Amino acid sequence: MPQIPDYYLPLVYGGAGILGLISCFFGYRLFKLIVISILAVAGAATLAWAGFEYGEQPVLWSAGGLVIGAIVGGVLALFFYSLAVATMGALFAATSLMPWVQGFDIWMQWSILGVACILAAFIATMVTNLMIQLASAMLGASLLVLSVLYFTTGQTIHQAIQDGEDWTLILDMDLTVAGAALGIGLLGFLIQRRGAK
Repeated sequence: MPQIPDYYLPLVYGGAGILGLISCFFGYRLFKLIVISILAVAGAATLAWAGFEYGEQPVLWSAGGLVIGAIVGGVLALFFYSLAVATMGALFAATSLMPWVQGFDIWMQWSILGVACILAAFIATMVTNLMIQLASAMLGASLLVLSVLYFTTGQTIHQAIQDGEDWTLILDMDLTVAGAALGIGLLGFLIQRRGAK
């Protein structure tokens, strides 16, 4: 891969800084927006195609399908995402507890497994949201700090290897830069947690 021209670097690191700022402080909302957008586009395309293919007035039916598909797809995105995470947590709890509750009668088994599945579903949903917020805040803070580092000192973290076709990242940040990224990441995480309530 050829060396990135110097005149592209401000654009690359500026974009990384903007993306880092958004991800650090609004990462969970960005994640939800991406999930909603993907299923909204899929729903809109599917219903628009169905309206064009099977509707009596193809343009009108396609336009209606586009709007309805986007709304339905966006609503279902959040519902199915949360449902999938909760189901995985419940299945994990049920399969983990099944060997331990076999000695009880059937009603006791169902009671224990039911309560455990409900608790596991809530915990899985909370932990997943927590991890998305933490990961997006830390990634965003790293991008933001590296962008600021480039614009203040000119230091970059990428380098093209001259003799080969490889491209590598140099991630030997000193402790001050890493500490700044960690501090900003924790601040972004706390802001995201507060905004989620």
